[in-house]
Amino acid sequence: MRAQNMIEPTLPNEAEQLPLMEAAADLRTAAARLLPGIGATSRAALAQLLRAMNSYYSNKIEGQHTYPADLERALQQQFSADQDVRRRQELAIAHMRVEALLEPEPMAWAGHFSADWVKRIHRELYQQLDEESRVILDKDGKPRGVMVPGEFRTTHVKVGYHEAPPPEMLADLMAHFESRYRDEPGETRKLLVAGASLHRLSWIHPFPDGNGRVSRLQNHLLLSHLGLTGGLWSPLRGLSRKQTEYYNALAAADLPRRNDVDGRGNLTSRGLADFIEFWLQICLDQVRFMGQLLALDSLQERFVALALQVLYDYGRGPLLHHRSKLRPELLGKALYRLFVEGRLDRGEFKAMLDTSDRTATRVIANLMAQRLVSSASRLGALEPGLPFFSLKHLFPGLWPEAEGVMSPPVKAGSK
Repeated sequence: MRAQNMIEPTLPNEAEQLPLMEAAADLRTAAARLLPGIGATSRAALAQLLRAMNSYYSNKIEGQHTYPADLERALQQQFSADQDVRRRQELAIAHMRVEALLEPEPMAWAGHFSADWVKRIHRELYQQLDEESRVILDKDGKPRGVMVPGEFRTTHVKVGYHEAPPPEMLADLMAHFESRYRDEPGETRKLLVAGASLHRLSWIHPFPDGNGRVSRLQNHLLLSHLGLTGGLWSPLRGLSRKQTEYYNALAAADLPRRNDVDGRGNLTSRGLADFIEFWLQICLDQVRFMGQLLALDSLQERFVALALQVLYDYGRGPLLHHRSKLRPELLGKALYRLFVEGRLDRGEFKAMLDTSDRTATRVIANLMAQRLVSSASRLGALEPGLPFFSLKHLFPGLWPEAEGVMSPPVKAGSK
């Protein structure tokens, strides 16, 4: 079979696209409503937190996730002495760096489907790991080679029931992949292409290892460059939380054409349409969930709840011996306003606490120690931080596995 026919159809039949277009339009509308009026610095802090979550969930799909506590330690450059734990920490950090590096990079529509772009994602992800961490293991756990970042595979691969195309066809397959998706469609139809290309790139399976991570990163970056995420959501969380359905949908779209009305290519059109529908629903669920969490009317109440816990240092004793002079609701409102504005003058933040300057200074020092606020200098303006331990109060249910991470202990009255 010619490579050009192997991944056809690259989009479902026209009749099967109609309901998908409606779902894609709903997703575009929901994404446009999501972007709330929060400051750019707060958006960046939240994006950093979500990159950590994305790396966790994408690696969890591969059965190689890092515990959130280990991930947060890695963010502080504290790596485990255990080689396997360290490798997972490094892979999670690498995922975050790739997102941060490639999200702001200008990219024409056609570029998202080029072999060079796909290779670059793989290279940027895996060149951050040492050679020992790039060893490829077979199904019995025995080494079968070392992965070269950004290089297509040269061996045959079988994943579950899917026998990936032979390596000698990869160049032609990727060229066809690009040629079929490179013509820029209308804004709503772009989402159908995004869902379809996620499956077709997974089906081609161009690398000896890391194909799932790369295909999901390519998909994430495509949505980001379409201006639909704003760093506030990604399908990665939803795909992980419905991993069985995700794998089943991938497998169903792997099937050959069933009959004369099931498209005109090698693969099933109906299966591809079902996969796109599943993916669109995952995206829509994530957007709506984040919309609920970022509702500003309830978010202030959650900041007050966080402030109450912070003042009593999570049951480890009072954070400050001056706590009687501090009202949790005022600290919560100050943190909320900092989040909404993205940046506040230090004096303005202190004034909101309605306490002495000495006490306010100690409060800020402790907030910095717990990474709830940051500043570029000792007396500079304050910016918001979102450490993992704040999740259960501010964004409950967003990343349940990270909600058990404890706040770092601080000394009462420290300056």
